[in-house]
Amino acid sequence: MKKLGILIGVAVVVGIIGCSSMRVSIDYDRDVNFAKYKTFKWIPHKPKVRPRRLLNHSLVEKRIKSAVERELSAKGCQKATGGKPDFLIAYHIGAKNKVDVTTYGYRYGPRGRWWGRYVAVERYKEGTLILDFVDPELKQLVWRGTAVGAIHYPETVGEKMDQAVEKILSKFPPQ
Repeated sequence: MKKLGILIGVAVVVGIIGCSSMRVSIDYDRDVNFAKYKTFKWIPHKPKVRPRRLLNHSLVEKRIKSAVERELSAKGCQKATGGKPDFLIAYHIGAKNKVDVTTYGYRYGPRGRWWGRYVAVERYKEGTLILDFVDPELKQLVWRGTAVGAIHYPETVGEKMDQAVEKILSKFPPQ
């Protein structure tokens, strides 16, 4: 019965780790007036990774652009159809393998005997999405938003990207 309690505790902790939130950060030029940024265009994205290593790149690009355009539209910004935009947008994505090891139950029983150890190992990918806003007149980066979070199930990548874009752009324009 005691082992069942330990296993339930471990399952809860692993579940909490699996639901860990994504970390979002922003940085921006404090001398820039962000109220002037109302129209945007995308900077053409040319991946530096060989095409065979990019899985469904066109789908990923479409999801990111769609989510960014939707969030910016809700903030009163629109995609420039002609002429010079107020700002340019670029995105960068990446993922790396991660391992989380948690140990439980290091203790000694009667007569100095060691017992009750449990180790949980979780392998997952950690994804990063970076959004850069560039002022075409200043020719410099004026705003950067970054989201980093665990990707436990490949089928949730699209949903995670939407959440990442929403969280990043909730901090744009800076107050």
